[in-house]
Amino acid sequence: MIELKSDEETVYDRLPGEMPPVAKLIGWTLLRLDKEAQAIHLSFEPAAEFVNPSGTVHGGFVTAMLDECMGSAVVGLHEAQFLPVTVSMSTDFIRAVPVEKVFSEGRITSMNGRSAFLEARLMDAQEQTLARATGVYRLLHWPEAFAPVPPS
Repeated sequence: MIELKSDEETVYDRLPGEMPPVAKLIGWTLLRLDKEAQAIHLSFEPAAEFVNPSGTVHGGFVTAMLDECMGSAVVGLHEAQFLPVTVSMSTDFIRAVPVEKVFSEGRITSMNGRSAFLEARLMDAQEQTLARATGVYRLLHWPEAFAPVPPS
């Protein structure tokens, strides 16, 4: 299982306002930023309301978690210089996602100009891959109203 982040401040601690509603809904929690590896580690807490008829997390919510992981990698690893907007995304559903805390790793594979290419995987507590995704994101200018406060 992935360790919790240290008390080191990140750009997420310096963003004004509340956490985005979608991040709250899916239980987004930052575990670690790894700038050297260009990776982010998160956990998510799916709600009981996210289940499909088989009692596991619906694929739309799984996709939302992977999308948030990839977009958060751009924001966190590049100090909110860019607002990533999903252009395309491909998701592979490998195992059913249980209604319990799950973990993710998102990685920037390439950034050039106004585009970023990312990959992410969703894992259970035993680090078995449940789903994976790749995505292409358009990099917009971060809105000034949402810009992070300079480091303390």
